[in-house]
Amino acid sequence: MTYRSARSRRRALRRGITEFPAVLSSLRPGIRFTTTITAYPEAGPSGAYDPDALADQVRLALRAAAADAVRHMDPRDLPAAQDACARSLRRSRRIDTESGLEVRAECRLTLASDDDEAVRALLEASRKQGIQEALTRQRNRALVRELAHPAGVFAWWLQQAAQPAAGLPDPPSDEVLRQTADRLRNYPLDDEEPFEAQLLEVLRDFLTTFSRNEQKRMLLSLLADGMRAARQPEHAVAIEVIAAQNGTGSRGPGSP
Repeated sequence: MTYRSARSRRRALRRGITEFPAVLSSLRPGIRFTTTITAYPEAGPSGAYDPDALADQVRLALRAAAADAVRHMDPRDLPAAQDACARSLRRSRRIDTESGLEVRAECRLTLASDDDEAVRALLEASRKQGIQEALTRQRNRALVRELAHPAGVFAWWLQQAAQPAAGLPDPPSDEVLRQTADRLRNYPLDDEEPFEAQLLEVLRDFLTTFSRNEQKRMLLSLLADGMRAARQPEHAVAIEVIAAQNGTGSRGPGSP
């Protein structure tokens, strides 16, 4: 097309770089982003130029820049992909050296309806997998805690032996039970295990190092006194009740 004035060429260029579409690949194969891009001249163009050819160059350059910005973005996080794309396009870039055209751009990133449904299905699958993994970790941690004591190992063996298909050997010896429990007790803790659970394991191991009742009585007395000093008398009474029930308490519950 022939343009008779500089004004008509600028208008034609503006039409060619306003709200043009782009389809961009995402991190997930088969799921693509859809975006609408609008470019704004920052400098130029000047001299004699073909606005249609220049608009083609702008669209080509900005589509490539948008594709590079989001090709490693997860479509499950559309806001993050939008930010990455917008951040890339709003930088000023030289399009044509002869005319001196420089542009910046803005975009609106979305997902087509089919891709949006695919992302929803992907999110649901990820959510179910996360729940299943969390439940599995909880069951494994509970089993490790249970088997961290020889009695727990023996109880587990009895449960398994009750099943004919289990094919277990004769009951394990006390030494095997102890070694198995020690190995499980020293197994590395999960990073996600609550601080309180880790602390309880340490306290449990600490108490098992004292074999005589008078030693345990002294430790429990110190613990109860510390709780009273922290203005937690109910917890102190609970400790003394536990000590009395297990034959290691020398004072009655609630005594000063």
